[in-house]
Amino acid sequence: MKTSNSGTIASTTASSASSSLPSSSRQRHSLRARLARRGLWIVAAVAALAALSVGYLVGERRLSNERVEAESQIETYVGVLTQARKARDGRPELERRTQAVANRTLGPSLEVVDSEVRRRLNRVCEELGFTEFSVTTGRSLLKPTPAKREFRRAEERSLRDEADFVEVEGSVVASGRASQIYPLIYRIQAEPWTKRIESIRLDPTADGSALRMTLKLTTLFLPGKSANAPLVPDPQALATAERYRALFESNPFRIPPPPAPTAPVTVATTPTQPSPGANSVSPAGTLPVPAPDSGFPYGEWLVTGIVEGPSGPEVWLRHLPTGSQLTLQPGSAIGELIFRRVEYDFGVFELPGGTCRVQVGSNLTQRSSTAG
Repeated sequence: MKTSNSGTIASTTASSASSSLPSSSRQRHSLRARLARRGLWIVAAVAALAALSVGYLVGERRLSNERVEAESQIETYVGVLTQARKARDGRPELERRTQAVANRTLGPSLEVVDSEVRRRLNRVCEELGFTEFSVTTGRSLLKPTPAKREFRRAEERSLRDEADFVEVEGSVVASGRASQIYPLIYRIQAEPWTKRIESIRLDPTADGSALRMTLKLTTLFLPGKSANAPLVPDPQALATAERYRALFESNPFRIPPPPAPTAPVTVATTPTQPSPGANSVSPAGTLPVPAPDSGFPYGEWLVTGIVEGPSGPEVWLRHLPTGSQLTLQPGSAIGELIFRRVEYDFGVFELPGGTCRVQVGSNLTQRSSTAG
């Protein structure tokens, strides 16, 4: 009974206290309760949404290493396909350029090219009138592709081991006059097929009247590819040889015979003194010849070449007894001769009595008058 009375008293007291609260306080208390319940619902909704998002991402594997690797592979495949498309689109241009190279070769195989090299070089020698000549072919050399490392897979092994082109060596040995040898060199160079002149050797005879030429060259071909049309020498290129006819006719290797001894000439003098500055050339226009006792051996110096050097025209001389070389530039002197200029294959010299010309292949005593 005591306990029950106490509970009754507490309840009555709380009810009295509640009833004693103002109405505005009760309203604020009720609003806080409603807001608290609504906040709990919002938090629960956000948590559920986050859980669903994480689950979706994990299910799609977007946060895993597999997703990253897959995207990397896709990017690689796209790059490979893009390169393959570029290669496919550029294939016609590559084929055109390859065929342009093949159009300047002599055949698709070693047997055909070897035969053509011999036939064409023999024909050139015969057309130029050579009777002593020989044409040979040497070794052939396979040139592999420089892109071997690009063919890594087993199915690409045939492409890796395939040769891009083949080089074939050839040589021509011919003997004749200089006027035959020089056109032969020009004609071989003018042949329309692809070639590289490796070396040219000229061996003169004892007196320099004839030469023995050894010319070595290298040509190439693309295995399995032929020219679209037969190769024919260009007539315009062959006609250009006329421009070098004067050079072809010269022979810097020829050693002229020593000049015949001449009897001393006594020149009669008259009391009349020549006017200052008068030319001592005779009325006939002949040039004065150095006196035998001049002391300088002009006959021992041979003009071997006339070239256009870095600083202007040059005359090359060779001392026959010793083989020593001498190069003259405009203003340089040898004995009483002063080099002034060149005219075709002549060197023009000034000497005390006037001017003279000396041709390539002549010594300094073999002079001719200058024009004018």
